[in-house]
Amino acid sequence: MRRLNRALSGRQLPDEALDEITGTIHDLGDRFSAGTDRSKLDDMLTRPHLAAIYAGQYTPLDLEVGEEIEFDPFSIAGGEFHPASIGLKFIKESDECVVSTGAIDPMFAGPPERVHGGVQALIIDEVMGALNRMRGRQAYTAYLHVDYRGPAPLGVDLTFRAWVDQTDGRKIYLKGSGEGPEGRFMEAEGLFVQREDQPEGSLPSP
Repeated sequence: MRRLNRALSGRQLPDEALDEITGTIHDLGDRFSAGTDRSKLDDMLTRPHLAAIYAGQYTPLDLEVGEEIEFDPFSIAGGEFHPASIGLKFIKESDECVVSTGAIDPMFAGPPERVHGGVQALIIDEVMGALNRMRGRQAYTAYLHVDYRGPAPLGVDLTFRAWVDQTDGRKIYLKGSGEGPEGRFMEAEGLFVQREDQPEGSLPSP
């Protein structure tokens, strides 16, 4: 699906090819739309560390610097099972910082040759989420502010980074940035609130 999405959005295709794709998709949709509905939560619970977090356990990931974080295999930013995934990977940079580097496909363009601002916000929110996951926190976005400093180019490696600014009980304050070949194009700050029912030992340190 990801290959098809990119082909449709990034190539000039003749009408007969578009008609073929349309017919095939309708046929497949008719065949499979009657299937059993999927539950994202049930899918995530097949991953032991995700199941532990959803059970309210404090489960920081045991990773070395430079290792990949499995944040959410069904997420749109980097999930291997999402049909429209951007395809990013999340890497531990330190105990309090996560980085994601990759090229953004033109199907996620806003203005010509630039990554859509909403997609940038989605990505930095996911990088922040991966940081919380790495630290064993299940926290929800309460506030996300993004400042766009310049264009984020398509098709070249961009680096998105999130790090811990401070914590206050269940409140986790994170900061983030986006950088490309011409420098920083985005800065962000977010407030995440940790689940109220997590055990006392899982609360962030002041």
